[in-house]
Amino acid sequence: MSADPSTNPEAHDNVIEDTDVAFGHVVPVPNQNKKPVKNRLGFEYMEHCFIGDSTKLTLADGQQVAASAHKFALPNGLNLTYGQINGLAGDFYGTKNPISDGTDDQDRSVRFVAAYNSLAVDTTRQPKEATDILAVLQAGLNAVNNALANHQDPSIAYSKLPDVSIKLEYITFGRKDIPGYLGLARINWDHFGIDARTAYNAGHATAILKAVNGDLEGAYAMNAFADHFLEDSFSAGHLRTPRRLLHTPHNLASDVCAKFMHDEDGAIGLNRALDQEAAENSRRCVRAVQASVDEVYKAFTSRTAPSPADYAAWKVAPTLDSARATTQALATLFTFKKERRKTLSARRVWDFKTNWRSFWTAAECKLSGLWNSPIVIDSVKHTPSRWTDICIAGPRIWSLDVFYQSPSGSLLRSQNVDGLWTRGFNEPITDAVRFTPLASVDWDSGEQASEFTLIRVYYLDRDYVLQEYCYSEGSGWYARSIGSMNIIAAHSTRLAAVYYGPGCHIRIYLQEAGSLNITEVCHDDGRWFRGEVLRSALEGTSIAAVTYLWDSNREIRVYFQKGDLSLSEYSHNRLGWNQVPGGSPIDAVVWVPSTENAVIQVYWRDINDSIVMSKRHTVWEPVATVLQGGVTSGFQFSVLQWDQGKILRIYWQGPDHVLREHCNDNSGQSWFPGSLKLGAIE
Repeated sequence: MSADPSTNPEAHDNVIEDTDVAFGHVVPVPNQNKKPVKNRLGFEYMEHCFIGDSTKLTLADGQQVAASAHKFALPNGLNLTYGQINGLAGDFYGTKNPISDGTDDQDRSVRFVAAYNSLAVDTTRQPKEATDILAVLQAGLNAVNNALANHQDPSIAYSKLPDVSIKLEYITFGRKDIPGYLGLARINWDHFGIDARTAYNAGHATAILKAVNGDLEGAYAMNAFADHFLEDSFSAGHLRTPRRLLHTPHNLASDVCAKFMHDEDGAIGLNRALDQEAAENSRRCVRAVQASVDEVYKAFTSRTAPSPADYAAWKVAPTLDSARATTQALATLFTFKKERRKTLSARRVWDFKTNWRSFWTAAECKLSGLWNSPIVIDSVKHTPSRWTDICIAGPRIWSLDVFYQSPSGSLLRSQNVDGLWTRGFNEPITDAVRFTPLASVDWDSGEQASEFTLIRVYYLDRDYVLQEYCYSEGSGWYARSIGSMNIIAAHSTRLAAVYYGPGCHIRIYLQEAGSLNITEVCHDDGRWFRGEVLRSALEGTSIAAVTYLWDSNREIRVYFQKGDLSLSEYSHNRLGWNQVPGGSPIDAVVWVPSTENAVIQVYWRDINDSIVMSKRHTVWEPVATVLQGGVTSGFQFSVLQWDQGKILRIYWQGPDHVLREHCNDNSGQSWFPGSLKLGAIE
């Protein structure tokens, strides 16, 4: 065995080893889209491009190809995929004459062709302008694609990306007869409700006619532009918003009101089309676009056009009546009767007023904080944030603290004292960056002098600097000095921390900015210092760590995912592990029976959204399911053990955002739901 690293920190250099053992194999779904990106409005370029490039095209010779692999050579020299045309349509290219404003089918077709030509035919600003737009959108590609490839919800990646609206407006400013990016947004009712259906029908009919006349490539490119408006009919933010009504030519506040409703419905209604909990809506949207594509090919081969009443896509799309029904949990912010929800914060209450003004309503929405990310239906001050990280401190048996984050970014604590949960929510401890990772260490006050800290919580501040907040008897909560090390974490990192005595020895594990390596940060003898740099890992991997004393030597084991998704252990012993879904939460507990080897239990989320566990005493045992389903991608959990593993607790968050407890009081033999329900609606 190696020397105790608490007495010789440098000894760590030679004792940590990396090994792999297999429990299975999971391959992430490849993202075919080449240029998806975040945007503040929710259902714009990235979603449109992803959906468009998820389809299959049948070419004129009968060959089928993935839309993402087929470039359309547009008349002005642009070479774009179906999804790229789809994503640029409407939001970046159009005219000052909305399609749905046309007086009849022919007028609407003329307006659609003019909008399409602003992207595909214009040579005064193309192809440079569209290429510059795509270059700006490229900035968010890696973050979003990484989330998708690792089975994570891209909304988290969205929230951490900068707003690029000003850059996009700069590129598109000064266009003749074509509004810029922000100008198009002011007259964008073609993307909402019945107007979106009208705009799609006009574009699809025009593309169908081109296909009937024998130009399949041109028809596909034109249909890609039209499908943008079809896809908007799958976005909650576009289905109910009375966009045309909420527009006054010389009153920007009306448009801002529409934006608030769009964002609220998009966040709470059907949610983003690429989020896991909206997966069925996403699949239906892909089916509708595929039906639209297939209809173009059928028109090309048959040389006949279907009736607009028979367009296949509308047989898949959600109905406007269902979206606007009062059975929806979220009460609409504005109605088509020019009404406004009476109380902005009462998002479940269908009660409206008519005496409202757009300027004051926009100001009230802005100042209320109700639209700060993440937008939630129940604005309880201390409810858990969606996708909050979770950590637990259990300084003595039957007493513990669960730490999590509120929607405003505050770190919160809920306590269990002698088996009873404290009522309500405690006041915020401190503030952190949104979606901060969390880790904690603790030790029993009965075994330490009163001046020793009982609980330490680790998190990232708003500059992504690693920070420590502490609790001790008699002093309450206070900040400590680790922030002076200025360790800047990667935006996607997770945290793990372990404590061991005698004395105060702490190890923290994270990924730093600009690196995929797992970095160790150490505390010994009252000082912080940098420790080992472990091997490269999956970006944003969950990290778990345990430590124990065996045969008079200290062991630390660290668990994380490598780039190939294998679950890996860093330790003094050779071991190997299996692949799990990318970005899966991981946690571990350990205890040492008095005369036996250490017992380690490692938990993770598998591809079936279940929490599973493998136990090692002398050898690793088969994987066992602990919690069947419910822990979907993007949500976290944390594990605690007492009394040599006889008592186990798991704290986890599901798609309803409620933080729950899962219990075992029988040495792992049987699990049952606990009483904790943080964020539950009474």
